Amino acid sequence: MKAVTIFLLCLISSTIFSQNDTLITNREKRLVIFLDTLRAAKTNSEKLIANQVFRKYLLETIQLSESYTYPFHKLSSLGSITSPDNEFRLFNWNVEMEDESNQFYCFLIRKGKRKSKNKVIEFLEKNTVNSNSQDVLTENNWYGALYYKIIPIKKGSKTMYTLLGWKSNSTVSHYKLIDILTIYGTHVKFGDLIFKNKTELKRRICFEYSKKSIMSLKFEPLYERIIFDHLSPESPSMNGFYEYYVPDMSHDAYVYEEEKWIFKEDVIGINSPSKETIKQTSIDPVSGEIIEIEVQNEWVDPSDKNAPGGGGKHTPVIPKNKK
Repeated sequence: MKAVTIFLLCLISSTIFSQNDTLITNREKRLVIFLDTLRAAKTNSEKLIANQVFRKYLLETIQLSESYTYPFHKLSSLGSITSPDNEFRLFNWNVEMEDESNQFYCFLIRKGKRKSKNKVIEFLEKNTVNSNSQDVLTENNWYGALYYKIIPIKKGSKTMYTLLGWKSNSTVSHYKLIDILTIYGTHVKFGDLIFKNKTELKRRICFEYSKKSIMSLKFEPLYERIIFDHLSPESPSMNGFYEYYVPDMSHDAYVYEEEKWIFKEDVIGINSPSKETIKQTSIDPVSGEIIEIEVQNEWVDPSDKNAPGGGGKHTPVIPKNKK
């Protein structure tokens, strides 16, 4: 630990900090050094020591009132997202160990009143997650993940937050997660019976899939739904072995209706409406020459039996525009 600390101090002392910089700007420069040192570390002990230094300095920094709105753009491998209602901000990162497992870290920040210090809740990774994880959790027994989307929802008079996240499970599989975060003063709760499938209610949704593939899980505000790739085993013999599940080119969704996320099967993914024209290569039927023509960039309804690829055995569901 002593060698790493001396190395970090040497780096900082060799960095030029402008007198014209603000306190938060100078702190960001130091955080960049600490984070770069963490990402360059090779052994588990080096990673953990470097992360301890980075975590401590980040915690001190985000308590400053001006840090709540400061972008921290230079910390490229640190996740930072703010809830759409501006109630809180998440700082989130992972440390990949030598065996390719990951440790996850997260701070939830709430803005202090009248330039007082921001309130910080730290999530402590002391739990695991799998496809059947349905326990109510708190900040003290968090499962660890990287969150990339916050969706505020209402349940009665209470505002809750739907989180979309990613977690590396092992050397062979990953997870995508949909969870519910509720804030109670200086504490948080994960999980709520709000996900309605055909026969049951669930507290959270966890998708395990092959590390070799990429699963899409995203929120479409126009249709108030979370749309995602449907996963299937690579072969029938792999049924139930989720580390061998991959997207099968179909999509399902959770649509927010009557204060619940309702499961919808076989939905259609729709791009945002566009009036743009695109250039397409074609052959002139008279001269036989290759030409470029402009065509309208229009979406083709895959549920239309007369459309290209229409008339299959699945009947996709077109979302209703709720706006």
